[in-house]
Amino acid sequence: MARRARGPKELVTVAEYDVTPGLHEWIEGEIQRREQTSRDHQQACGAWEYDDCVREVRDRLNSGTVATVYRKGAGDFMALNDPDDALRRCAADRKILAAHPYSTVAGGRAGFGCDTCHQSEYGGTEDDGNCATILALAEAYGLEPADEDDVEVIRD
Repeated sequence: MARRARGPKELVTVAEYDVTPGLHEWIEGEIQRREQTSRDHQQACGAWEYDDCVREVRDRLNSGTVATVYRKGAGDFMALNDPDDALRRCAADRKILAAHPYSTVAGGRAGFGCDTCHQSEYGGTEDDGNCATILALAEAYGLEPADEDDVEVIRD
C-alpha cells in the first residue's frame, strides 16, 4: 500500500516543534490539504448520509452512492466526516491558529512565544515556543506526541 508523503521528510515530534518555529505553517499546510480534498468532493456532494439497509453512503442532494460499506460502523463514520463537516473543522482550526499567534522574542532558547498563552508579567511575550493549544492541534493533524526517546532540539 502506497503512503502519501506529507509534512517534513524526517519524523518530527511535538518535543522538537515546541522550541522550533514553523508549527503554525505546518498546521496551515495540513488544513489546506484537507480543505482542497473536501472542496473537490463538496462540489459533487457536500453532505453524506448512510443507508444501513443497502449499506451505502449517499450524497444527500441527489442520493448518488458515494461508497458501498461492508464493515459495521464505517458508514456512520463516513457520514459524520463528509466534505461539509471537514470544511467546518478546517475553519474552526484556522480560528484556533488565529487565536494563538506567536511573536519573535530576542534571545532565549526558542526565539518565539505564543502571544496569548505566554504573556510575561511585564506585558511582553515570553520565550516559551509553541503553547499547549497549538501542540494539541498539531497532534490532531498527525504530529506524533513526544515520548521519552525524543530529544528536544534547540536551534541557535
